[in-house]
Amino acid sequence: MAHSAMKRTDWMRVGVVLLVFLGSIALLYPFWPLDDVMNLGLDLQGGVRLVLQVQDVEEMETEQQRDTLDRIITILNSRVDQFGLANPEIKRMGLDRVLVNLPGTKDPVEARNLIGQTALLEFLKVVERGISADVDLIPTSAAHQVLYDREGIPHIVERTPLLTGAALSDARPRMSQALATAGQSFIALSFTEDGARQFVTALRGLDGDNPDTPQNEGDLLAIVLDNTIYSAPRITASIKQAAEQGWRLVKDTTTISGRFTRDEAARIAIVLRAGALPVAVEIIEENTVGPTLGRDSIRRGILTVVIGFFIILLYMPIYYRALGVVAGVALILNMLIMFAALVLFRATLTLPGIAGIILTIGMTVDANVIIFERIKEERRSGKSPLASVRAGFGKSLSALLDANITTILTAFILLLVGTGPIQGFAITLGIGVTGSLFCALVASRLLLEKGGFAEHIPLKAETAS
Repeated sequence: MAHSAMKRTDWMRVGVVLLVFLGSIALLYPFWPLDDVMNLGLDLQGGVRLVLQVQDVEEMETEQQRDTLDRIITILNSRVDQFGLANPEIKRMGLDRVLVNLPGTKDPVEARNLIGQTALLEFLKVVERGISADVDLIPTSAAHQVLYDREGIPHIVERTPLLTGAALSDARPRMSQALATAGQSFIALSFTEDGARQFVTALRGLDGDNPDTPQNEGDLLAIVLDNTIYSAPRITASIKQAAEQGWRLVKDTTTISGRFTRDEAARIAIVLRAGALPVAVEIIEENTVGPTLGRDSIRRGILTVVIGFFIILLYMPIYYRALGVVAGVALILNMLIMFAALVLFRATLTLPGIAGIILTIGMTVDANVIIFERIKEERRSGKSPLASVRAGFGKSLSALLDANITTILTAFILLLVGTGPIQGFAITLGIGVTGSLFCALVASRLLLEKGGFAEHIPLKAETAS
């Protein structure tokens, strides 16, 4: 019996299936290596997982807590973007913690410094500088405090800053020409107009305009980052003269030196550009996954998917004959849809996500099995192949929708309330079940009704010789 002629709606279904197939192929090109095709999670390519405890948020109102965490997440995203870390995952964990996943990070110490640094920059007047790290200094006023430089030398400084990092518009690492052979760098700062005006006002206090904080030429001005003094340059006559002539001359003339390596200067410049965190954070959990373990996870996960995939492809035609071939085509299309959707939505593939893919392979076949058994029942009752196909799809539709929509809702709930591994599983499961519905109800039906496969459905009860 020849299959029925194509109608306009049939051509539309053909177009949709071809569009999905070709679009999936285009999104997945060049197919391998996998980490060039899609985002891989921490467990697949290695990297660093940090959990940050946000300090001093318990006393805040709930709305203020959320706002504080949102600001922290925004600043951290800006830092990792500028540092060049690929596919970071930074999100809330409750009201006082932030989860940071940095896949592919090769230097855990550098990542920890980048993420954990508050980056509170202050310019403080130095009251007294210690001779060496062995000398203890004791402030004689509540307006003063003791801070140390990176060599451990104490400084008594005023608590009230002359200027903070909020006045900066930019910070860039620069290589010192004099110290180039030693690989040492410094950081060039640029102020906003308001910041430069504030700096000028502070510098003009050197001439006695501000009697409350008398300063003189030769005084030290400490540049402090997170309560550590990085440099304490002396106020020179040239700086005073520049300040007298206006804010424009001091806008781009300030630097931070401190025997920085190039990488260290680059990192500090990044955190200064991104801005200081609104509150201090503490790293309470750190896990490092090596790239070797990640590659081994990919190999085992993909091997598991491939083995399960080919076992199903071989088994279905043996048991269901022509219907099994249709199920195999639907399975191939659904795998393409799943991986292409991960690329399209920039989702991250994780090891639990691979488990979701394996489960989806079974669920894709399950949807077809439900339909095929209905079709066989209709065929055994004496109906024609085409009538059996249409009746089989019609009678199995409610069962398919009930089972798969329930699973999709479960995946959605897991995605909303779960954390990293659970979300990875939920993403692939949700995409896979949605794809299996499309493949079963559109692609499989198209092949059976218009592809001639229905004609090979046996009339008798037997399904295999």
